[in-house]
Amino acid sequence: MKSEDVVFFFGAGASAPFGIPTMRQFVTDFEEFLNENAEKKERDLYSDIKQTLKDKIHREVDLEAVFTVIDGISNYDNPEKLGMLALYFMAEQKKHFPTFEHVETSKKLKLKFQDFINKKCNIPNTFPKIAKVYRDFFNRFAIELGNYDLNGEIAYNSDWVIFTTNYDICLEYYWRQVANVGIDTNFMLDQRTGRSILRPNSILAEPRKMKLFKLHGSFNWLIDEKTREVTEVTEKGTSLIGTSYTGELMVYPIAEKELYLEPYVSMLVRLNRELERKPVWIVIGYSFNDPVIQEIFIKNWSPRKHNLILVHPEAGEVCTKKLSDIPATPIEKYFGLTDTQVEISGKKVDYRQVNHQIIHKLKENPKFSWNQDPVQVQVK
Repeated sequence: MKSEDVVFFFGAGASAPFGIPTMRQFVTDFEEFLNENAEKKERDLYSDIKQTLKDKIHREVDLEAVFTVIDGISNYDNPEKLGMLALYFMAEQKKHFPTFEHVETSKKLKLKFQDFINKKCNIPNTFPKIAKVYRDFFNRFAIELGNYDLNGEIAYNSDWVIFTTNYDICLEYYWRQVANVGIDTNFMLDQRTGRSILRPNSILAEPRKMKLFKLHGSFNWLIDEKTREVTEVTEKGTSLIGTSYTGELMVYPIAEKELYLEPYVSMLVRLNRELERKPVWIVIGYSFNDPVIQEIFIKNWSPRKHNLILVHPEAGEVCTKKLSDIPATPIEKYFGLTDTQVEISGKKVDYRQVNHQIIHKLKENPKFSWNQDPVQVQVK
């Protein structure tokens, strides 16, 4: 077992200690945002969609579910885009939906959603905390498992592949500005325009460099309305630069059919590939509410080969309800809490204890053999 045998997956709980809301908190905050900034018909449409989905799936719904519907309505120009099953039920119930008013209201809601995401995902003044938590987390995996690279006090593996459903740029900040080793997000500099443009053909390429795949898009990805090219607005310090470039934010929700288009389809193929071949799956703060991602994990699980560790305050419940076919190892703790956030006992413990527990659980697994003396293979 070496450090390159790990695939990392980060959900909202991985960014929560840095002031970025969890998906549950996003719902509460967005509804407060609507109460202060939206018209009544916008609030009514949002509430109606949320309640309808809740009634149908019998659980609380998050913003991504609601705005998948709203995004579909706002882009509605062909009944077939609803899908055949939805089209059938719409015809059966004799409902002429969506109406022009529904479409216009959805467009306004979508803009408010993007404005809200943009404000919430700007990293607050928690840069020292991000550096402290992620340095301890990634250094432990590199050094404890062995076969790692070094850049000063930063230990890492150039073959690491990281996946996230988060819109924020906490991971980019750590690797580019704290670790100073960079991370490939599949954008390349366009010499003509000076912008970083998304290159989907690089998603499945495998040069020896660390890769980050943002499966639900990012708040610093902007879509050019004319060319439909996706630009990554580069982060610097506590704010974004390049904000004179305007465009639609490329964040989930997307029309569900776009899951079959780039860059989403290639990112999901890459997730499938990495889970199949890497034996250790470390999942931080993710509830598996995306059924596509959930299915990819389940389909790739092999009891003889794989080990999944889930760090989440409700990890046991998530494993029971969402991953019942996988004997995952739940760690019911909050990730990344520093001294001012911890409790004497319970789920809120210091980030170093949680990081240590993850490594300890890995080493307990009899499926894996360990080198007692990790070998340092490259020093930079």
